[in-house]
Parts: sequence; C-alpha cells; structure tokens
Amino acid sequence: MNQAIAQQPPPLRATCPLCASQTSELLAHQLRRGHGIVCYCPACDHGYLVQEQTVDAKEYYGELYRQEYSHNAEAASTHAREIYEVYKNYQQERLRHISPYLTASSRLLEVGASAGQFLCHIKDKVSEVNAIELDKACCAFLNSEHGIAADAELLEHSRFASQIYDVVCAFQVMEHVEQPVEFLKSLQRATREGGTIFVEVPNLRDPLLSVWDVPTYRKFFYHTAHLHYFTEASLTKVAQAAGFRADQIEIRFTQDYNVLNHLHWIMNDGPQADCHVGLSEVNLRGPNQAIAGWLTEEMRVLNSKYITKLVEAKCTSNMLMRLHS
Repeated sequence: MNQAIAQQPPPLRATCPLCASQTSELLAHQLRRGHGIVCYCPACDHGYLVQEQTVDAKEYYGELYRQEYSHNAEAASTHAREIYEVYKNYQQERLRHISPYLTASSRLLEVGASAGQFLCHIKDKVSEVNAIELDKACCAFLNSEHGIAADAELLEHSRFASQIYDVVCAFQVMEHVEQPVEFLKSLQRATREGGTIFVEVPNLRDPLLSVWDVPTYRKFFYHTAHLHYFTEASLTKVAQAAGFRADQIEIRFTQDYNVLNHLHWIMNDGPQADCHVGLSEVNLRGPNQAIAGWLTEEMRVLNSKYITKLVEAKCTSNMLMRLHS
C-alpha cells in the first residue's frame, strides 16, 4: 500500500466485502460528507466504506445525490443542465479509448449516464444509444434534451433488461454499488458475445494521495457516496469473480486533472474553486501575450510529460477497465 495508513484505529475490526477477511487497517476516519470510516484490506489491496447503516441506492441516487455533490468545491447542489454544460467538454480521454470500438452499426448502453455529457459526442455516430440513469432529473434531461431513450430503474429492472449491446459503458459508477461483482455480471448479460464493456473507477493510488500525500485531499477524496476504493489488483479481482478470464481484462490508467490542479493542491492544501481550470487544457493569459503564450506551451509540454509519468507509475486519478465479453 503506497499511501499512508491513517493513524487512528477503527473502533471495530471490519470485514472486507470482496474476500470477507478481517482487517483493522484504516485509510480514513474523516469524510468529505457524512459519517463512517474507510478501511483497507491488504489481502485484496482494496479500500471500502464502513457505515452504521446502508442506504437504498435507487432512492438516494434518484433525488438526493445531486443535492450533496457537485463540480464546485464548496457548493453542493447541482442540476442536469448544469452538469451537462460543465462536463460535456471534458470527455476527450474517454472518447480516445472508446471511439475505436464504435461503428455506425454499434448499439451502445451507458449505465449511469448522468446528463449525457459523454453520450452527446457519440449518439450520432452509432446505430442506437440507450441509457440508465437513476437521477430522475438527469433521466428526463436525457430524453427531452438529447432524444436518448433512458430509464431511471436499475438495469435488471429497466426496459432495456432484455436488450443486447455491442458496447456497454459505466463511468464512475461501480464505486457506488454495494456489490460490484453482481454489477459486472449485469453488464455482461447486456453485452453480446464478442462485445466490449468499459468500466471507469477512481484509483485508490490517486496521485494527490500516493505521490504527493496532500493532507486535506485525504478528507476530500473519501466520502460516503463511494462504497469501494479500487486498485488495479482489486479491480482485477472483481472482474475475475464476475467470470472474466485474465485475457479478457485490460486495465488502463487515465488522468483527468492537470498539473495546474495538482500544483494548487500541493501549494495551498485545498481545492480550486471549481473544476474548469483543472480539467481544461492549460491556457495562461496575461497582458504580455508573448510570455504568456510561451509559458502556456511550456506548461502543456510539462503537463503531457507529467501525465505520462503518472500513467507509468499507475498513480493516475482513474482506471478504465476494458472487458472482452
């Protein structure tokens, strides 16, 4: 385990949800929101949330989640159109990895489609796009604004439950589900033989923890909406438990936030006001355009080298798992 284990012991020995082994190692005892602790299982190389009571996922993500979490560092509540406008321009990395697997005849399903910020880029390039989104407002937005058939039920209870797709995607979803193995099995049932599944999750080896160990980021990173904190090892373990062979599993390391965001955290021990500077291409402005332009280009080169280093070290913010059905 690269990042430091929190020093205060948990009140009880906890049971790993992946292997059922007992552990007393603690990753976090203070969360961004809510109450609970995050434990670490050395056997699985996996982090997991321990709470006093479980939450009904369909009810929580149907209405409450977007009232608590947003793109802003301080403000919590957000809504469908705002989510779409904020994140639609930051899908390049996902598109780079997934576009090669799409054709004009592809049928694609996204589980946890949010406000359509990814689907808007590919809906006119494939044969059919469907979406699962528990947030009722976002689900309605997908239907009304994007013309995408969407359902606010869990996949196995949705109108798409009997459908088969060429590509199935779930971005930043599996860390929220109580049983990730069963979740992957549901995606596999929806994917044709020879099709492809893409699952993106946050990486427990996030660079602001594993490389820089920024004190405040620990509390920012861990929160009650995430039940699981995956590593390459635990993500592979979940996929194999769901029935995928080793040769069907590929894990890619992806980085979304740039070097300016990381420098801000390192120097200020806190987040930027919102996500835009950190997710955008580096672009520095000033009255001296010659120097500003020169430094912008230098920072873009540095950012590219920095991300390459993070990928090589497997210390990126996210992991994108590709499964061959």
